[in-house]
Amino acid sequence: MNISKQRVEAFSDGVIAIIVTIMVLNIPLPDRFNFESIIGLLNSIIIYFVSFFVVASQWNKHRHLFDNIENIYHISVWRNFLYLFFLSLMPIFTKWVIQNPDEVVPVIGYDILFLMVNICYHFVWNSIMKENEEFKKDNEKFKNEGKASRRGFAFMLLVLIGIFVLSFFYPRISVVFFIGMPVAFSLFNLIIENPHN
Repeated sequence: MNISKQRVEAFSDGVIAIIVTIMVLNIPLPDRFNFESIIGLLNSIIIYFVSFFVVASQWNKHRHLFDNIENIYHISVWRNFLYLFFLSLMPIFTKWVIQNPDEVVPVIGYDILFLMVNICYHFVWNSIMKENEEFKKDNEKFKNEGKASRRGFAFMLLVLIGIFVLSFFYPRISVVFFIGMPVAFSLFNLIIENPHN
């Protein structure tokens, strides 16, 4: 059964807007005004920026996908819900990293969540492409984006495993890589988008 694409888009946009709002409200304000407190606040804002950028990149991918399709059915709607579920956990993991900036475990959890969000997006993408087979055949550019996205995802998984191994030997250095990885791969997602869409 065909479902209104606009309703799914509106719901998704609303959820993503709430996610960003919750994340910014999770930034703890210092109760002291010394140098260490200000540096702590700046670190929290940097971590929030990373999460904001990740969510913005996900919104852009989602928007790009929905702008280029005509039909959506129940299976894609439920996969979209699963995608939004993992994306909605972003504020919790962002807060966990903000509260424990020097610890490896929260950042590993953050990157596992990032991985789950991307896996679920691929589920949504594949399902929608099957439902819009005629559009997929007519749009070579969109098929090429799908291939590039799958290659990027496989590379991201290898990098994540490499950083995970590094964290056992150099935990503090690995935190920098773990935080930087979502930004790097979010930038990759933006680069493969068509700038005219």
